[in-house]
Amino acid sequence: MGFREPSTIKLVFDENDEYHGLEVQMRGMSITDFMQSSGLDGSDGDGAAATMGRFYQHIVSWNLDDPITGEPVPVADAPNRDSRMIRRLNNAWIEAVQGVHKADPLPDSSTSGESSPAPVIPMAPLSESQAS
Repeated sequence: MGFREPSTIKLVFDENDEYHGLEVQMRGMSITDFMQSSGLDGSDGDGAAATMGRFYQHIVSWNLDDPITGEPVPVADAPNRDSRMIRRLNNAWIEAVQGVHKADPLPDSSTSGESSPAPVIPMAPLSESQAS
């Protein structure tokens, strides 16, 4: 039997996060869709409406309950939920699609991508035997 690629991405939030306990299953994104949505294909990429539409199409399930009734909120109701939460979920999904792994953060000593200093090149004149 061959390998099957994972069909969903599970979004979970850290203990100190305001969305801790919320779990969302998302479909992945094809590389073509990712290139188009991000503009890496040479286009302008998705605008806000297209970004959110793409997000809604990829939600599979979540464990969200209505804060008033306590009843489970259907995924189809996502466009009617709090915009801060939906934007946060969208960002978490995009990070997951890009391969950002929060469990392996850069250490505090990281230079965050700053260039390494150039090595010192000795500037001594060549000896007579090397000069000819």
